[in-house]
Parts: sequence; structure tokens; C-alpha cells
Amino acid sequence: MRACLILDSDAGDEDLAAALDCGADALLLRLGPCAEDDARRGARARACAFFDAARAKRGAPKLFVEVAPLDSDLVEADLDALFGPGPDGVFLPARDGATGLQRLAVKLAVREAQAGLADGATRIGAFVGGDPAGVLALRSFAGASPRLAALAFDDAGLCAGLGLSEGGAAIETARAMVVLAAASAGVPALAPPIDAGEEAAYAAARRDGFTGALARYPGQVAAIRDIFPAGENRQKPNCPA
Repeated sequence: MRACLILDSDAGDEDLAAALDCGADALLLRLGPCAEDDARRGARARACAFFDAARAKRGAPKLFVEVAPLDSDLVEADLDALFGPGPDGVFLPARDGATGLQRLAVKLAVREAQAGLADGATRIGAFVGGDPAGVLALRSFAGASPRLAALAFDDAGLCAGLGLSEGGAAIETARAMVVLAAASAGVPALAPPIDAGEEAAYAAARRDGFTGALARYPGQVAAIRDIFPAGENRQKPNCPA
């Protein structure tokens, strides 16, 4: 996974169609604010409909959905709604390292069995480093689960948690630790998304050791694929992507 495009919960049909054709390796669908309301239920239903439409398209990217944190009751409702068709994977905020990853893996195994899917078919991407405890838990990801697909640095969450308006030494340290944790776990390290016009940040991320990035806009995917070439994955994957 080099280029992962984020799609917000209010993305329209044209946005979804453009995402399928932008060349991303994966799409990450967000379900919106963590509240059990009509908006979130509608976002789940749209995600499931999108699974069906995307899988009818040859060469479609992998489909991931960002589920609620494990400490929220919403995570059960999210997972229940997403299986039937089932996504290729889910992303979650991983504040407690391998512990959260393994808890989610158990939940996924139950849904896979109920849906008639192979055990381990659903991969897990983790937003990591989003708070100080999460940074300190990064080393636990190595060997934690064969489901692990990628670690994505949540720099905005860490800045907020530390009360910083911009980066500093702590952010740079966490950034390096995410790269090292991903290499140790044998999965891609994804750089944070950037605003339009800031694509030079991708080159800096590559120099720092990241092997891919999150994108906010379809037009950023080509830049990511140029800067992070497919043949230059310096990590040994722990299982097929």
C-alpha cells in the first residue's frame, strides 16, 4: 500500500467514481462523527453499496473503512453493518498498540465466520502515534497480528494532545518512531495527509523513511505514486497485501 485516498462520509457519487479511477492502491472511507445517528447509519449503508459497485470494476483499489475506536460502543454497530459484503480492511485509532489490534482481530474473526469469509481475510490499518501513550506503544506492533496492513502517522492527533500548534521535537521523534515501528512489523509506514499544494511534503516523508502516504484529494495520488515507487518498498511484508 503506497497511496491511500481518504473519502469523507459525505462524499458524493461523483467523488466515489473519481476515487475508483485515480490510481490509489486503497481507499479509506470515513463514517463521520462518532454518534449513533441517521448520518452514521447512512454512511454505513453507502459504504456497503460502494463495496458492491467497486468490486464489479476490474482492478479496483482495496477498500478500507475507518471504524469507531475500540473504547466506543459504536465499533460493534460499525462492524455488524459492514459485514455481509465486508471491506478488504478496517482502520482504527490504535492508542494502545498491539492490545487494540488483537482485540479488533477477534471481533473481525467473529464477523468473518458469520459471513462465510476466510479467517484473516480482513486486514487492519492503524492510525498510530496520535497521543503520547500511543507513541510509547509503537514497538508492540512487531509480530502482533498477520492482519496488520499499514501504520499511518496521526500527527494532527499528537499535536492536539500535546497542545502544539505546529510540529516540534516531540512530533519529529514520534514520526521517526512510526517509521521504525512499521519497518519492525514489516508493513508500510504511511505519511499523514497534506493540503493541496503541499506535495513537497511527500518527498520529505520519503527521505524520512515512509514508504507511502495518505491523500485527501484524487489528484495527489499520482504524486505519491511517483515519489514512492512500487519497486522501492524497503520493508519485508508479513503477509500478502
